[in-house]
Amino acid sequence: MIRVILLLISLMPVQAAFASSERLPDLGNPVDTVLSPSEERQIGAEVFARLRDRGGVIEDALLDAYLRDLGIRLVSSTPGAPFAPSLVMIDNPTINAFTVPGGYIAVFSGLMLTAEDESELAGVIAHELAHASQRHIAQRVAAQTGNNLTAVAGFFAGILLGAVDPQLGAAVATAGIAGAAQRSLNYSRMHEREADRMALGTLTNAGIDPEGMIRFFEKLQRHSGSAGGRQFEFLRTHPMTAERISAIRDRLQAIDRSEHESDSLAFRLACARLAALTDDTDLPLSDRDAQQYRDAVTARRRGDHARAVDLLTPLYEDRPGNLWYALPLARALHELDRHEQADHILDELIALYPGDATLMRVRVRWMLDRGESDAAYRAAREAVETTPDDPQAALTLAEAANARDLALEHHEQLGRYFLLRGNLVAAHQELETAYTHTADRPRARMRIESTLEDIERRAGQQPAD
Repeated sequence: MIRVILLLISLMPVQAAFASSERLPDLGNPVDTVLSPSEERQIGAEVFARLRDRGGVIEDALLDAYLRDLGIRLVSSTPGAPFAPSLVMIDNPTINAFTVPGGYIAVFSGLMLTAEDESELAGVIAHELAHASQRHIAQRVAAQTGNNLTAVAGFFAGILLGAVDPQLGAAVATAGIAGAAQRSLNYSRMHEREADRMALGTLTNAGIDPEGMIRFFEKLQRHSGSAGGRQFEFLRTHPMTAERISAIRDRLQAIDRSEHESDSLAFRLACARLAALTDDTDLPLSDRDAQQYRDAVTARRRGDHARAVDLLTPLYEDRPGNLWYALPLARALHELDRHEQADHILDELIALYPGDATLMRVRVRWMLDRGESDAAYRAAREAVETTPDDPQAALTLAEAANARDLALEHHEQLGRYFLLRGNLVAAHQELETAYTHTADRPRARMRIESTLEDIERRAGQQPAD
């Protein structure tokens, strides 16, 4: 199954995908006969890994942390969710979000920048989490016959890659699979009502005002008729009806929203940062601090570190423990060779957020810049031991090992990095290279052989034992 998706995303002939279909064992559940939860997770990981390879994901530690924290807050309030959420920000102004099998949720930058407060963004994500937790995509595939799973995989490849390069998306579409995939992905009225109901419960349990969800849906519906065709893509796969809106409004009447939150400083700063990273200088921001923060991030991106320091310093002095302010300020100071001040801020942050892989990565990077390879290596190993499942920690150790000419560890940690990101092909390549350095390291040879075999089983290249 993973081979099918890799073939589609690599835009190889679609006939090969149809030729490699396999019947899954009957586990007694009609959904599981098409997609098991573990297979859904593998599909999502592989699709998103290819998207990252194409450069379609906004890679930013602070934005990643914001989406991760919001996702965890919501999924912890979603009873019976079978997947831990994996949210990524797609660099595309379209107002859209959708779920890939396995709980992988794509949030387009245009959607986040359109949301007026955190409750609106959280409402959309809660709705997508409901589709994931109820495995609606797998149910849609299970209700079809033939090669619909292949079609859905192709559709995901097409729409995600099309967000980066429209020609790539068109290449998948012309293979004759996008139409069937679109029909499989369009949620039924029953699924939409179920997702609405569950999302309201999730938001209520999380202490977030559920009014934001329906307010955002109504806003999209009001403006969709006068906007460009692609701007409101969310409504194509999540059709909004007067009946749905009325049903949500009726449910809201029974919810006490007096102690629910609608907004947060983190959301306002996330939007300001995203606006700067996407060069959206005209986006109206809700307060002066957010505007000043956007200007500071923009200045850093343009290499004007002195201006960034001037803008960030008063924000940091007002909230010294705030990562959004302190980390960019420390980095700007470092770029200006004001190392003592930069190190002081970074040390404060590490004391406040022990084990934070992003902060440890910054520290290691600065040590490597100064030629302190031994200290950098020790710090990187500590980060991996503290957060063994964090891909950035593995990448940091790979860089530190490379600085010390430790080829085996460099490639093995790069392999772990790609494996944790879901890129099985790149992980396999790096671990094969690491294997060539194990002639006098029998334990490392056995460890890497075991990992390679596991990757090959997961990719469907050999049968499981």
